[in-house]
Amino acid sequence: MSADIKPWSARSYRRLLVDTQIPDWDPGFLVNYDPVRVADEVVATGAQAVMVYFQSHVGVCNWPAVTGAQHKAFQGRDMVSETLAAMKARHIPVCAYYSVNFNNWAYLEHPDWRIDSLTKGSMGILPRARYGLCCMNNQDYRAFVHAQVLEFLDAYDMDAVFFDMMWWPAVCGCASCRERYQLERGAAIPDTIEWLDPVWCMFQKTREDWITDFIVELRDLVQEKKPRLQVYHNFALGMANWTRGISFRSARGHDFLGGDFYGGQTEQLVISRLMLNLSEQTPVEFMTTVGANLIEHVGLKDEQELALQNFAAVASSSAFLMIAAFDPDGRLNPAVPQRIRAVYDQTAPYEPFLGGQPVEDIAIYFSDDSKMNFADNGMPLSDAVASSGPDYPHFHAVAGACRALQAAHMPFGVITKKQLGVLSRYPVVVLANVLRMTAEEAAAFRDYVRNGGRLYASRWTSLTDSAGRRHNDFMLAEVFGCHYMGEETGRVVYLDPIDPDLRIAIAPQEMLSHWRDARQMSGALRLRRGTGKTLATLTLPYGYPSKGSVGGKDWASIHSSPPWEHVDAPTIVENTFGKGRAMYAAADLECRATGANRTLFVTLMRRLLDQPPRFSSDTHPAVWMTAFDQPDRRQTIASFLNYQAELPGLPIGSVPFELRPPQGETFGAVKQLPGEETLAVARSKDGAVSGMLTDLGVFAMIVAEWGSTGEWDT
Repeated sequence: MSADIKPWSARSYRRLLVDTQIPDWDPGFLVNYDPVRVADEVVATGAQAVMVYFQSHVGVCNWPAVTGAQHKAFQGRDMVSETLAAMKARHIPVCAYYSVNFNNWAYLEHPDWRIDSLTKGSMGILPRARYGLCCMNNQDYRAFVHAQVLEFLDAYDMDAVFFDMMWWPAVCGCASCRERYQLERGAAIPDTIEWLDPVWCMFQKTREDWITDFIVELRDLVQEKKPRLQVYHNFALGMANWTRGISFRSARGHDFLGGDFYGGQTEQLVISRLMLNLSEQTPVEFMTTVGANLIEHVGLKDEQELALQNFAAVASSSAFLMIAAFDPDGRLNPAVPQRIRAVYDQTAPYEPFLGGQPVEDIAIYFSDDSKMNFADNGMPLSDAVASSGPDYPHFHAVAGACRALQAAHMPFGVITKKQLGVLSRYPVVVLANVLRMTAEEAAAFRDYVRNGGRLYASRWTSLTDSAGRRHNDFMLAEVFGCHYMGEETGRVVYLDPIDPDLRIAIAPQEMLSHWRDARQMSGALRLRRGTGKTLATLTLPYGYPSKGSVGGKDWASIHSSPPWEHVDAPTIVENTFGKGRAMYAAADLECRATGANRTLFVTLMRRLLDQPPRFSSDTHPAVWMTAFDQPDRRQTIASFLNYQAELPGLPIGSVPFELRPPQGETFGAVKQLPGEETLAVARSKDGAVSGMLTDLGVFAMIVAEWGSTGEWDT
């Protein structure tokens, strides 16, 4: 490949995968697969690149493999070679698909390669019993995977390689896992979950390290053979709970991040921002099905639903990959290419304007070590359910913070340990109920505030370290300006604002309630005063902490638990530390989706930011606003997505906006894209431009050109 040609990922924002997870025990399966027709269908969708199955979860190969079994429908021919030739003739780059630990053929042929699950299995709506799961710690299985990958690398010329299912489908207790753990850690696999036990925490870290090592190993295997190829692995479970073992550290084994997602608006909001800052390269990739979900073969998503998901990717300067599925005979429903083309025709005009650095005044910290739940402590491993869902307290707090800031149209991003060395670039950092934290992280946040940063933290943040040690006080107590005393044990407590701004924020409510949920461990913490200023205090219900009973006289209202006893203990604290400021909340108030909670959280963010945000809009909360600085083009791009939950969405008549240039720059002309019509804007003395978009149907994009200093002063 010529050095002046961009890598595969940078040449395509519209991508396609036609699912070929079809077995070979029926002679009618894939009998009508025609590489030329398939290539024509890819062109018809408007996709710029395609992912082709070299093998699948079924485990049989679609090329005449020496290292394994070939799909019976293709015996006597080379489907991969024919498909690659048809795509090349149409100038469609190809990414090779290979399924790793889901391999039915290997599972059946080599019983000793199988996962030995120590946990209960769950794959959501997927039929788990159909999947043959192999253990990635089995060295014979790893050698088999290596051999197959090297075989297709020798035989074919592709543009990228995608490895699927690079995560633990269960906590495995096979002989290979036990032997490796004994060799590396000198211990047996623990049989009880205990996040306050260094032994358990080390085991979980080891599981994550094993996956990361294999991810990096496969990337290196490919690129040692063909250095130009981009390699990535399915990052779909990057936010899943601890059972899947996918750490953010594993991102270093991807040239860029991508994965298939089905969790709706909130998932796309969080994962898109996360991948932008975690990926080694951009654009990142958001995949999803054209069908209603993975198990729905004939039902198609509504065109507007697909378009909204695609535009959400465009708004985050990300690529979008649609997953369609062949019928068992190898043909594709003709309506599928039409549905895909209808969506891609809407988003394609905006692609030339994508890229740049996301504008992020507020950084929400996603803790790799907090993808767990203290409520699991003491649970036998055999009772745990290996789940793909991000159902843990830290995620709910992160997601709640993202939703609140999106609805308020404030610039935010999601960061990880990767950004610890550059925290100073963010005016505000949010630590949303970070359950476990390393000393390195605590030191970085302490220095960030000391040097002028603004920090918000909630609930368990900095109380427990990642090795499983619970501290007597917050590791960041001097930053928070308050001290830990214990956990509230009653059903509900109340945060009673005494600061005027906070009282106004939640009016006409007088207090915020915070309910304890045994599963999510969402009880607030009891605090002792420190150097910080108290913004809200604690109020308890009558008879606290009793739940009440028929014969008891320890409740005041039969259905609810109204506030009664005011306690001189802080629940929200503001503190000056060094050159910076911090706010700490005893409850993760950002987690709850009530109007008062969101308004209070946004009020705290504005108070910490203490300067006008880089962009803002006083419009409907369903509108997603994003912006990217593009220094190489001397411009800032801003996008507006009308992402309503109920479809069809209603147009929004007017969307006012305000946009500020990067430090040291001014804005020149402001134009609406893709037609580049000049927008009328007002200019303020501080360099901001403000204007109005009319009739926002689904999506709009504007560009603000950077002018010479003083050129546009008024």
